[in-house]
Amino acid sequence: MIPVPGKTYSILKTEVTQELYESVMGENPSYFKGEKNLPVEDVNWYDAIVFCNELSKKCGLTPVYAVDDKTEAKEWVYDSENKIIGTINQNENENGYRLPTVEEWQYAAKGGQEFKYSGSDNIDEVGWYSENSEGKTHPVAQKASNGYGLYDMSGNVYEWCWDSDGNGSRYDCGGSWRNKGDRCEVSNGYWNDVNYTYSNLGFRVVRNAGE
Repeated sequence: MIPVPGKTYSILKTEVTQELYESVMGENPSYFKGEKNLPVEDVNWYDAIVFCNELSKKCGLTPVYAVDDKTEAKEWVYDSENKIIGTINQNENENGYRLPTVEEWQYAAKGGQEFKYSGSDNIDEVGWYSENSEGKTHPVAQKASNGYGLYDMSGNVYEWCWDSDGNGSRYDCGGSWRNKGDRCEVSNGYWNDVNYTYSNLGFRVVRNAGE
């Protein structure tokens, strides 16, 4: 985890890897399985918040997410469309892991710099995208980092964020291995349904700095 200068949160240096995800959840949903440092993908938004809570517990921290005040994911109730029934709360005062807000993600991705992409105006230096990815994900931290030492915030896989549109969709940032360069700009992103999964969509986590 890297503290973000001038802010009160720290952020994972890389996207959550398949190795880390499997060590916490006991499974690997990814399409592009292989090297342990490939980013996990094919995870929906619910998968990401469950992982955050489970990682928090594994590290002796207090889970951030609760559904109707219940932090144990096994107690959460889903409807026929596999959507959570109840109110999902994010308690940012707790010391556990969580998804970044879009504002937090974009601030960290800029890395204190004024580049189009995270770390450079030349995407080939910092990201895997449609022109150089050979149609697949790549191990994290193979390209150059941004000014804060963060990797792959442009390209490789999109990253889920906390923000909601109020209609069942959540925001994801950063572009991916299958997108053109303009989709990988720091300012770009998409709304996707909470149940949406694809081989170009993963996440990274944040937590309160100093906790």
